[in-house]
Amino acid sequence: MRHLLLPILPLLLLAPGCNRKPPKAVVPPLPAVKMEDVSAPASVSVTIPRGSNLYEVATTSYGHEDFSGFVAALNGLADPERVVAGAVLKTPSLTAALRDAGLDPVYQPAFNVLAQTWAELRTALPDYQRERDAAGAGDGTAFAITVALSRCLLQCADNMDAALDVLAHPQAGHKLPRSTLGQFAGASGALRHFASGQVGSLDYDVFLVEKSFGLGFTYALIWVKDLHQ
Repeated sequence: MRHLLLPILPLLLLAPGCNRKPPKAVVPPLPAVKMEDVSAPASVSVTIPRGSNLYEVATTSYGHEDFSGFVAALNGLADPERVVAGAVLKTPSLTAALRDAGLDPVYQPAFNVLAQTWAELRTALPDYQRERDAAGAGDGTAFAITVALSRCLLQCADNMDAALDVLAHPQAGHKLPRSTLGQFAGASGALRHFASGQVGSLDYDVFLVEKSFGLGFTYALIWVKDLHQ
């Protein structure tokens, strides 16, 4: 019987699903976003009033308190929780801050896209919360998200993935910005989850995406200031 099985083996190896490599993930095209297309804070600098802190500056200028580390790194402050009243801090656009810190121009288009995506999500994420809450969704449930909002969230995730593909292939002599990639990749995955109408945690889902953007840009700025190391 053994000799009868031998001719069959090549046919089995050619059968569907046998000895095949998994398909490569298709990376969406990177949108063409110029620096001037990205919204900037109302002012390129702020004067710290008495009783204020970097969390307030970060929220006002960049949309979330976890950009406090970004503001601190940008202005050479060691502790985001301690800032002197009357100090004048730089608050340029996210893209301008990275460029002026020495970002290699090859990465600029990717960060332009990430910054624009963050600007779009500052509207889309509250919309998601309103739709979710109006539907009475709870932790671990799902709701009928509108098609328009679902498409918006998926487009944001696609744009992020395209930008991350650029950063995942650093130039010669540059190190992979692992912390930045990790934060943004996590946010992209969460957006795809939101787009399906799935709810993980009412208290933390959106907050963690916002936090990921703040930390992602903070780690990116540190990476640039360290000469992409």
